[in-house]
Amino acid sequence: MESNALLNIAIALLIVVALMAIFFLLLNKYSADFSYSNQGKIKILAQQRAALKTQLLLIEVDNRVSLLAISGDNVVPVWTASDKEEENPDVL
Repeated sequence: MESNALLNIAIALLIVVALMAIFFLLLNKYSADFSYSNQGKIKILAQQRAALKTQLLLIEVDNRVSLLAISGDNVVPVWTASDKEEENPDVL
């Protein structure tokens, strides 16, 4: 009787381990799909503390340079400049 119980426990553990292995393989395979497309393109050029909880950040994204004011959870864009090549043509 004990051998049957041990055999049932061993089979159940093998099934659980196999299901976990399949789950982690699928997770590893599809985890790259959730990454951001612009990852690694944001550069922090300068950072200055303005007050106790306020910071000014100068960042570069693609061909744009922006100055951001950050205070706690608030992010305020102060200034943005882009290359002249990217500007839209004149609109009538």
